Amino acid sequence: MLKQRLITAAVLIPLVVWAILALPSKIVLVLFTAVAGLAAWEWLCLINIKSTSNKLLSLACVVAAGIAMGLLAPPVWVLSVTALIWLLATLLVMFFAHRPLSSALARLFQAPWFAVLSMVLILSGFVITATLLHSHWPQGPALLLYVMVTVWLADTGGYFAGKRFGKTKLATAISPNKTWEGVAGAQVLALIWALLFFYTVGGLSLGIIQWLVLTAFIVMISVVGDLLESVFKRCFDKKDSGQLLPGHGGMLDRVDSLLAAVPVFVGSLVVLGA
Repeated sequence: MLKQRLITAAVLIPLVVWAILALPSKIVLVLFTAVAGLAAWEWLCLINIKSTSNKLLSLACVVAAGIAMGLLAPPVWVLSVTALIWLLATLLVMFFAHRPLSSALARLFQAPWFAVLSMVLILSGFVITATLLHSHWPQGPALLLYVMVTVWLADTGGYFAGKRFGKTKLATAISPNKTWEGVAGAQVLALIWALLFFYTVGGLSLGIIQWLVLTAFIVMISVVGDLLESVFKRCFDKKDSGQLLPGHGGMLDRVDSLLAAVPVFVGSLVVLGA
């Protein structure tokens, strides 16, 4: 499993880095839309929507919602909606970390309309905010790459620290294998990366303390993104979203943390005046 994970990462990461830094924002938008489309398809399989026509209809809704939000909704609205979603998700995973969902909440998560609506809002918000960051900030491509690498390193640090030191369970009712020691490992690796980025790229309007606090916050939000997907998995009794990426599961499994981290990172930059 570990060998497959490393091989897949070694192939994909250089391609992603090149695409973000070298390609224009319009092409990056297309690429992120394609990623969201694959994640949406897996999400629909995860929630047991088996009809191909219903899946295609739902995918059309994702695309239509993304276009409508991107063209008609002011960016502050998109950022506000995504901030509200991840605030509610954070409260959810905190309250039900060590206890099962109430029957009412479990029925809500299992309702197809709720699962599809969540998918549309989360994936659309992810694509729009990623594109906004890439195209509207002077250092947009570098910042988009920064938040993505932060999540990747946090995932790596969490995996190895959890394997080696993990004892204190983070959320036994949602994801029993995750531990607070893993979260600590994620933070350590991400904060080292934050220091390297801050002192090599430069030109940021945030101070070093703000930058480190923002990075630590984004790591925690990325954990919430991972746990929210796990809530859906538990409600539908699924282990992985798919097997598209060897050693990593499905596309949704790979981007679940980014779905939370990217929009919250962009919103935080706006709030901080960066």
